[in-house]
This record gives sequence, C-alpha cells and structure tokens, in this order.
Amino acid sequence: MELPLRQPHFSGALLLLLLSNLLLWEKASSVPACMAEKSGCWNPLMETFDSAIRKAETLRTLANQFYVELYHNQFSSGKFATLIPEYLKTLINYVGAWISPLFHLVIELSAMKDVPETILSKAKEIEENNREILHDLRWIITEVYPTSKKKENFPSWELLSFLKSNSRNSKFLAMFNLSHCLEYDTQFFLFHLRILKCRITGKDC
Repeated sequence: MELPLRQPHFSGALLLLLLSNLLLWEKASSVPACMAEKSGCWNPLMETFDSAIRKAETLRTLANQFYVELYHNQFSSGKFATLIPEYLKTLINYVGAWISPLFHLVIELSAMKDVPETILSKAKEIEENNREILHDLRWIITEVYPTSKKKENFPSWELLSFLKSNSRNSKFLAMFNLSHCLEYDTQFFLFHLRILKCRITGKDC
C-alpha cells in the first residue's frame, strides 16, 4: 500500500528534473554561437566568410601571376607572337563592346533627376575615352597589318534593357553592374595595350 504514497513524490521529483533540464536547455540555446566556446568568441559564420575571403585573395594573386607568366614565359610567349593580329582584333571587339552601354549610360544619367555633376561628367569622359581607344586600335591594326581582314563583332550587354527600363531600381542595378565590369575591363585594356605595344614596337617591355 506504500506505492500510492510514493508515486506523487516520484512524479514531483521527475517534474522538477524535467523543468530543470528545460531551463538549462533554454539558457544554452539563448547563448549566441560566439559565446559557446570557453576559450573565447567563435562565430562560424564570420570564420567561414574570413576563410572564403582569404582563399579568394590567394586565388586572385595566383590568377594574376599565371596570367602574366603566360605572356612572358619562353614556353608560351613565342606562340603569342604569331597570334598578335587576331589578338588585336579581339581587343578591338572587347573595347567596341562598351560603345553601346556607355552611350546609353550617358543618355539615361542625363535624363535622371538629381544626378551629381561629378557622376555625369565622368560618365561622359569615360564614353569619350573609350571611343578614342577604339579609334586608336583601328588605326594601329590598319597601319601594322594593312592586309588583315577587319571584321568587327561587338558583343551585346545583357543588362542594357535594365539600364533603359522605366524602373529606377532596374537602372541602378544595371549601373552598379556596369561600373563593376568597367573597373575590371579598363585594367584589362591597359594591360593588353602594354603587351601589344611591347610585341609590336619592341618598346617599354
């Protein structure tokens, strides 16, 4: 007959144990991942971002070294010399691909309200410089390779419709994309113009 007297005591103890464990679990779950390690703050999200950034920096350095080495190493530089006419045509198409996007960029910025003069003036100057580079490259290939067939094929920019859109957000999306690509491509232009000058004229190598 003792069982009925002891059962409530056992049930109460079990309930207290369950509540205690629940409170401990809630306390543990409320502690940020950064505080979980006794040795200090550790945040797996930050660590993963930092790791990816370090690897990206290493990748960029290696890619740049490989890029430069390919054009200057004896193994491959001799082959490059035989490809200069085609290489020059490719660069012309590369520069020419910016003609339409930059033209429409200036048009759209000119039509928008509250555009800072510094942004608009730089866009106009960029467009003008790009056209002049294309003119210079056309002159060079005609002067150096007069018999070479000059077929130009400028690729289209996939976000041009966004830039010309009535949606302001679409315009800004296209402008940010254009700005990022242009910053990269201008470095590409400069590097390859220097390479071509070295190969064609033998100067500033």
